[in-house]
Amino acid sequence: MAMRSVFIFLSTLLFLGAAETVSASDVFSFRLLSDPATLDWNRAHTPIENYLMINLMEGLVTYETAKDGSLKVVPALAESWKMSADGKTYTFKLRPGVKWSDGVALKAADFEYSWKRLLTASTAASYAYLLFEVQGAEDYFKGINKDWSTVGIKAIDDSTLQIKLKQPVAYFIHIPTFWVTFPLRKDVVEKNPTSWTRPGKMVTVGPYVLSAYEIDSKIVLDPNPHYYGKRGNVKQAVGLIVKEDTTALSLYESGKIDFMTDISATDLSRLKGRADLKTFPYFKTGYFGFTALKDPASNVKLRRAISMAIDRKKIEQVLKGSQQTATSFIPPRMMSYQANVGLKFDPAQAKAELKASGINPSTTSLEILCSNWEKPVKIAQFIQAELKTNLGLNVQIQAFDHKTFRSQLDLKSYPLFINSWSADYPDPDNFMSIWLSMAGNNWAGWKDKRYDEKVLKARTELNVKARAKLYADAQKLLLEDEAVILPLYYEPNLALVKPRVKNLELNPLNYFYIKKVNLGN
Repeated sequence: MAMRSVFIFLSTLLFLGAAETVSASDVFSFRLLSDPATLDWNRAHTPIENYLMINLMEGLVTYETAKDGSLKVVPALAESWKMSADGKTYTFKLRPGVKWSDGVALKAADFEYSWKRLLTASTAASYAYLLFEVQGAEDYFKGINKDWSTVGIKAIDDSTLQIKLKQPVAYFIHIPTFWVTFPLRKDVVEKNPTSWTRPGKMVTVGPYVLSAYEIDSKIVLDPNPHYYGKRGNVKQAVGLIVKEDTTALSLYESGKIDFMTDISATDLSRLKGRADLKTFPYFKTGYFGFTALKDPASNVKLRRAISMAIDRKKIEQVLKGSQQTATSFIPPRMMSYQANVGLKFDPAQAKAELKASGINPSTTSLEILCSNWEKPVKIAQFIQAELKTNLGLNVQIQAFDHKTFRSQLDLKSYPLFINSWSADYPDPDNFMSIWLSMAGNNWAGWKDKRYDEKVLKARTELNVKARAKLYADAQKLLLEDEAVILPLYYEPNLALVKPRVKNLELNPLNYFYIKKVNLGN
């Protein structure tokens, strides 16, 4: 075991042993792949924050998994809501008696403040665009209109929040389930503007509070004494930050981790068939992307050539983790999933497109950005080999730790990149809207008015067939005509769960609620 692995292992033992008031049998431990980019829920935008945000906080509404596996929107901090007859106004009534972790009552103004902060450009929130269908929100974000009173977000009184949309939006009720819309206290942020997310300063309204955070080591959650709802018997939850897959598995097998995902392909091959290896459905698409603003990836014929030179069917053998070759960017079991969309593997046509691009492979070197986790590195190596074999292109791999990878992705520093998208809400808009011209998560930097028109129109189209057709047309633009991305694979969520962990549910959004967990012997 490497020295860092030994350090993490010993630190875990010391931590668990030092928790005098909490028995080890009452501690639920789970793996985090990296430090979160931020614990500011308006700004959080990576899967690392996922497990933390949904257990520290709650939104107006949340999800309940139905027997058929579908996700149903149910009340959370709002006990009820009404939609106007024209579909443009939502009125939420807050659950009475809800308090923040410091005992202060939750108010509708906490939602208004949070949503206003999300739409303030200086917050630099990647997901601000999720609220652009709210009346006046996009203009406020862009600074065109600085009068907040004209934006359709208003706390009518302490228990009533009213949202006015520009037009009916088919999926809008899903938006308040997502962490960027969770409430936030103005007094807390203004008192400690640069440190309010730290233990002892953060206040939460969810089932847990942030009690400790040691960078590159662990994050500790304790029960929120003022939480309104029910919890299982977990008296402390510990997120262990373990970047190496083999180290995480060693900690799991030695009983120091109760739950972990992102298992290496090497380990999966020997773990298959074990009772503690669970399979959960997942709305996720792994993809290969082109930074359309950066030469030579700005050349659409080069993008098409590269897309047709990669035999995606080999991905299943490369990763060995129950992956399925992808076609549509929208994943299976979601409206407008398409089994036959996209450019097909065709080396001869790929060479013709490369020739038409005017790019000489012998004098061109490309760089591909990825995180230094096992899966993206394996994919990058596979693509590197495919492009060398089928097009004679030389590709260099630039693999970075998670934080650096995300920053380089945001800066659009490299022409090619490996990434994945997992749903924030179960609607195709969540996949298609990230490639809108104004989207904060548009890492390709690609802009196309035709695409924008189709996706924005689909938001307000209430006829399911007509809406699906708009997404189909948009995907053709994205994947075939412009070849901005190449979907690579879909995959279920494979997780190791200790037998003592009861009632753990990992839904298709990769959410798990610690409050539902009960620990047995």
